[in-house]
Order: sequence, then C-alpha cells, then structure tokens
Amino acid sequence: MPSGKNAKKYHALILCCGRMDRGDDAIGPLCAAALEERKIPTRTLQGETSELLDAWQGAQHVIVVDAMVTGKHTPGTLHRLDAADASFQPETARCSTHGLGLSQALKLARVLKCMPASLILIGLEAGQFDWAATLSPAVAGAMPALVNAVEQEWRRIAGVTARTRANA
Repeated sequence: MPSGKNAKKYHALILCCGRMDRGDDAIGPLCAAALEERKIPTRTLQGETSELLDAWQGAQHVIVVDAMVTGKHTPGTLHRLDAADASFQPETARCSTHGLGLSQALKLARVLKCMPASLILIGLEAGQFDWAATLSPAVAGAMPALVNAVEQEWRRIAGVTARTRANA
C-alpha cells in the first residue's frame, strides 16, 4: 500500500475516504476493498485534511473516492469531478464525517502549492450517515458502477502516463 513518501511508484494514487460505521460514508473503504481484489493498489483514509495532504505528497496523479452530498441528485448518483476544471466544487464532498475534510485539504494544498498535477474526485451521492448504519439500498446498488469508474480512471491515467514517458 503506498504512502505519501513512495506514492510516485504508482501512476495514480487512489485514496478512498470514509468510515465503515457511518452508513453511506463507507463507499470509500468498500471501493478500496473491491479494487484491491482487482489487484489495484489503494489507500484507505478517514479523510482528515492533514491525512490527505500527507497521503498525496509526491504523487503526480491522485484519484480521491468519497461520499458526496450535492443536494441536487438522488443517492447513488455517480459523480466525477476534475480539480483542473473551473467549475470544480470540492464542497460537494461530504466533509462533516471527516473533520475538516477534502474541501479544506484542497484549499490548503493550493495555498501551500502542494497540489498533485492532477486530482480527480469520484464519488456517489450519499443519503445517510447515521452511526452504525449500513449502506443505503440506492448507494449499495451503485457500488459496482463506482468501482468500475475508479478502475477506468486509473487505467486512463496509466495510458496517459505511459504515453508521456514514451514521448519524453
């Protein structure tokens, strides 16, 4: 499992955020387990700001998997956000279960100039974060699509990285 110090060994670092004991917030750890079964390296985090900044230190490409609450979509809706897009709104990531969380980590990383070259946020619209709850049915039903989307993004970055190295 990569850490911040050796993250660049992987063409894309996958950080899966969440807690198993908070209902739909468990999508991160559950996605990590499914990706590990496919032999895709991941790192599971609770999602604290300092933890995120440390984890992506030295990584060029980062994929963050997290539960999201936009208030505009039904639970189970798949989201893909690119930090390079002008319309990127990290505030849509569920942060209250992670202390300060992803939104604050991104703001701090920009100020400290320690953002990865690319950062993609992939997540599912979540509906409930009750303590000791399991995934809601809508989110559980969308988990295969989430896992596939993260794998496709990881493989897409691998292709871009391989072509970039070949052209160097």
